Amino acid sequence: MQLPDQINKQAAEWFTLMQSAHASAADRQALRDWLAEHDDHQEAYRQIEAVWSSLGDLSGTADGIALRRSVEPLTDKLKSFLMAPIAMIASLVPSPKYAMSFVALVAVIGFIMLPESNQPITNHYSTQAGEIKTITLADNSEITLGAKSKISTRISDIGRSVNLISGEAFFDVAKDRQNPFAVTVNNVLVEVVGTQFNVQRIQDDVSVAVLEGIVNVFASEDSAAAALPAVVLTAGQMVVKASNRAFDSVIAVSTADLGAWRMGRLIYRDTSVADVVADAGRYFDGKIVLQSEELADVKVSMTLRTDQVGQLPQMLAQTLPLEVHVISDNIIVLKK
Repeated sequence: MQLPDQINKQAAEWFTLMQSAHASAADRQALRDWLAEHDDHQEAYRQIEAVWSSLGDLSGTADGIALRRSVEPLTDKLKSFLMAPIAMIASLVPSPKYAMSFVALVAVIGFIMLPESNQPITNHYSTQAGEIKTITLADNSEITLGAKSKISTRISDIGRSVNLISGEAFFDVAKDRQNPFAVTVNNVLVEVVGTQFNVQRIQDDVSVAVLEGIVNVFASEDSAAAALPAVVLTAGQMVVKASNRAFDSVIAVSTADLGAWRMGRLIYRDTSVADVVADAGRYFDGKIVLQSEELADVKVSMTLRTDQVGQLPQMLAQTLPLEVHVISDNIIVLKK
């Protein structure tokens, strides 16, 4: 239960006074009157008692001793972080005779409530049709998220991981040799120390392309290809992994093409029609549906701007035996 800061402060003041040698009978009666004023007063005081009791139970145990020793070598940075607000709070305490006891109580409770820096927090990000978003992570790595894409991130001082749920993302990873950066997507694991690379998921196929540095690409442990050795990619190389087969051969890619979608250009070289429609469709506020199994695997090469995706059906129909059926403003069907 989250209580107002002022009530928590008052409860801490009362509790500290009651633990001191200065509490008089009048003070105890005043506390009873304060507790009777409002249920929030009782709850705040109960919470302070619970925290203090927990500390007492822990203090004599092996865990308590270990905890006390573990926090003795506090860094100067953490000391400053703790002492600044404590000094400010102490200045607000009206009675100097128990001000230092109150400061000690606040310090202990504040330290207990501090989040553990090595516990990663999961964050979720997504984009809409045609939207491109840049995300700066806690480790200063940057992720550029393509249209209609979703990721989750867990970044801490003991682990850096991202799950690309759908779509495409370009990663500019801050170097940290002690803490590798991992990206999971469908049945693929990508691991780096610090580099720039692009990961794309089209349906169940995953492609990884490297702009700078070295990238290790593995089949995930729960996939049929888990026993395969890692594929090592360097700048200007790409590999594709389908869910039902091993890695394709590593191929060379133009670094000028790599991640061009970040500048609003979609470049497809010897790409199946089905994959072109699926990928480009993320930049269309609607649906482009290919209803032709015969043409799905036909390879095409083309370039278009992200704001031209609405014209993609007509562009394909110029070179392929396709009919374009406009069902509505945002639904286009392609048939043989």
